[in-house]
Parts: sequence; C-alpha cells; structure tokens
Amino acid sequence: MEIPHWDKDVKKTGSQRKWLLSITLIMTAALSLTSFVDQRAAEDYEQLFKRAFVTFAMARTINGIISVVQGTELALQPAGVGVTLTPGEILDPVNDLIERFSWIMLGATVSLGLQNVLLDISAWWLVQTLLAAMAVWMVFRFWFPQENRHVLNMILKRVFWILLFIRFAVPGMMIVNDFLYEQFLQSRFELSTQVITKAGVELEQLKSDAATEEPTANSTGLLDSMARAWSSTVNTLDLEGKLDRMRLQANKVIEHFIQLSVVFVLQTGLLPVLFLWVFLQIFKRLFRPLTRNRYPGS
Repeated sequence: MEIPHWDKDVKKTGSQRKWLLSITLIMTAALSLTSFVDQRAAEDYEQLFKRAFVTFAMARTINGIISVVQGTELALQPAGVGVTLTPGEILDPVNDLIERFSWIMLGATVSLGLQNVLLDISAWWLVQTLLAAMAVWMVFRFWFPQENRHVLNMILKRVFWILLFIRFAVPGMMIVNDFLYEQFLQSRFELSTQVITKAGVELEQLKSDAATEEPTANSTGLLDSMARAWSSTVNTLDLEGKLDRMRLQANKVIEHFIQLSVVFVLQTGLLPVLFLWVFLQIFKRLFRPLTRNRYPGS
C-alpha cells in the first residue's frame, strides 16, 4: 500500500528532528566534559569579585575621609569677631549614603559567594560525567526505542534536565552577565570610580588647607589692624569658596555612589535571577518534544 505524501513528510520531519536533537545532545555531552565554559565563567567571576572588592575599599576610604572632615572646624576672625564653622551638615547626606551603600556591597558579596559555590558544583566531575552519560543515553533511546519502559524513561529525562541546569545555568549566567557589563555598565562603573576617587582627594585637600589656617595674631598698630581686617576678609571669601567646592564634591559623590549601586544591584541581584529563569525556559522550550514524549520508545 502506498504511503500518502503528507505521511512521508511527517516521517521525514520527525527523522530530521531526531538527527538535530541527537547532534545537540552529543555536543552537550562533549561540552560538559570540557573546562572551556568553566574557565570563562571563572575569569568573569574573578573580574566581578575584584570590582566589588575595589569598590568596597574605595567606599570605606571615602567614609574615613568624610568622618575626619566632619570633625574639622573652620575658624575665622572677621572684623575681630570669632566664627567657627563645621562642614558636617554638608557631608552628613554623603555619610548616610555610604553606610547604605555598604549594605548593598555586603549583599553583593554574599551573592558572589553563593555564585562561587554554585560554580564549583557545576564544575564537579560527577556532574560533568553524569550529564554526558545521560545525553548519550538519550541519543541511544531515540534510535533504539524500547517498549514498556515509560516510567523509567520519564524519570531519567527529569534527571537529565536537572543535571543540565546544574551544569550550565550558573556558568552561562556569569558569561552573559559579563557581556552585558562590558556593553552597558562598564562606562558607568569606570566614570563613577574616577569621580569618587577624585572627590575624595579634593575633600582631603580641603581638610588639610583648613587645618593649616591659623588666626592672625593680635597686634596694636593701626597698620597691623588694617592688615588683619583685610586678611580676615580674604579668608572669609576663601572659606565660602571652600564650602562651595565641598558641596560640589559631596553632590558628585552622592550621584556616582547611586550609579555604582545600580551597577552592583543589577550584576549581583536582578540579572542573575533573570538569567537563570530565562536559561531554564529556553532549554525547556528547546527540548519540549522530548518532555512531551513525541518520539517512540519515550
């Protein structure tokens, strides 16, 4: 009896799909046994951890500088009247923001520690071997199906999905995360660290300048009194300029610490969760014919 044309097309399509899935599974087995993905993910992790460490150290340094500047008193004697000013009100918002940023960096460090443990698990030789063996077994079952093993096949396929997720989810997430950092976040990070470091140097310089200023000694001569009044007026104007520069540097520090917060919240919080979810959904859809038992012997 001649097979209808549409039936031949269905069988041809099914055969092509089996070949495609078989090749994909063999490549998966080979990739599981190699260290290429693990090495690339480890390098990306080291870079991210280094950025987090450098940023946290920078935040602590700025916090120390601000604490010292807040305790500095700017003393002047304009027109013979003593005036003492402190920059605490200007720098209080910066200090509060750095304390909150420290909590963000603590969360980022915890997240990186968990990711490091998961990377070690994914590179474990037992996971590599089991995944490769399961992939080869699935290829064998495609081409040599057996009856009356439906329950066993379903259990083994679920084990395959679990091993696939454990083996490639976290390394893949680290690689994609680093790619997105280079494309969209690197310029923000580098600019913010440069601005904050420069602002810290400026604040420290302002503190040093204020500490070296001494009130003019008392004298009785008319010329000395006029010179002292002129010097006090100049110092008052200079003090206003220093306070303005201090406000400017404080605003810069606030703005760019917020930028750094965005970078690390994305890289160590939102993006890892999103990538793992997308990774799982992609592989589920890619191998959906397997999970739905569309092939004989499954």
